[in-house]
Amino acid sequence: MIDIIRSETPMTPGLYAMSEAAYHADPLPEPSLSRSIAQLLVTKSPRHARAAHPRLTKQDDVIEKNSRERDIGSAAHALLLRQPTPIVVIEHDEFRTKDAKDKRTAAQKRGAVPLLEKDYEVVKAMVKEAHEHLADETDPAIRNLISADPESITHNEITAVWRDRCGDAWARARMDHLHIAPKRITIIDYKTSAKSAEPDAVKDLIFKSNYHFQDAFYRRGMRALVPEIDRHEIALDFLFIVQEQEPPFEIAVTYVDAPGRMIGEKMVSDAFLMWRKCWEENNWPGYPRGIFAAEMPPWVDTRWTEREISHPYFQKLGFDPVLPFESQPYRPRQIMEPN
Repeated sequence: MIDIIRSETPMTPGLYAMSEAAYHADPLPEPSLSRSIAQLLVTKSPRHARAAHPRLTKQDDVIEKNSRERDIGSAAHALLLRQPTPIVVIEHDEFRTKDAKDKRTAAQKRGAVPLLEKDYEVVKAMVKEAHEHLADETDPAIRNLISADPESITHNEITAVWRDRCGDAWARARMDHLHIAPKRITIIDYKTSAKSAEPDAVKDLIFKSNYHFQDAFYRRGMRALVPEIDRHEIALDFLFIVQEQEPPFEIAVTYVDAPGRMIGEKMVSDAFLMWRKCWEENNWPGYPRGIFAAEMPPWVDTRWTEREISHPYFQKLGFDPVLPFESQPYRPRQIMEPN
């Protein structure tokens, strides 16, 4: 049995039920590494990570740009996962009038999701499609989102808190849905998109959005809290549900393959190593200094050569008497393993 601790101020490693506000404020005993901060470490720089960390840099109140796509996603997320997040339906066709804008602002200030009537209908249709689609899935963890499985336990919006073996650092991760069966734990992440949920498009979304990093970071937390996973006594899976925000609201259920998970684990490992180094040296550098070469990616060569060969305007132009100044052919830079 895995216990869920209800607390806004965790003092020991474990799985916690806490508010979203508490999670984002980082309530741990020391500044901790979250997935978003870890991703900044390896995709931008330690300086960016420090600037975004709620305990290392005072965060100004940021007014997020209003986004229809984000609000639809948040509302669908709340309804499908049965969250207490309030949804305010605003009886207007658009957010153009002062009354509509004022109602949206008031809803946002109290933590609610403001939706136009037409967008609320979209959300209800999305959730209805999700119920019908997911109820037919063969995976019991996915089906359990819709109908309870008596042999398993499920939790929504659960925070994993652990002390990582790399530097004994505190770390945290907030999971959409956790399905706990006797011999299998499944993390489920629900994402909505204005783009396609066609399988090839979802593959691109997974890796362009660094969801393989998220997969590896969350798995690392669960492995730290449940030793039976590394002893292969309990299996650990991570499934993504991706749903379109346009009719017919199609859904894809997917997972990161083994090579993708391996790259994700390498990225997460480097994030923890960098976090440890920055703390030990009290140094949070930005981008590397100096003048660097903008190395041409291979696709630039391929794209231009194909155009030069196939485009009718480039045919039979004759010869250019000026020879190329660069005599060395293009060679990609040798890739070295990090020290």
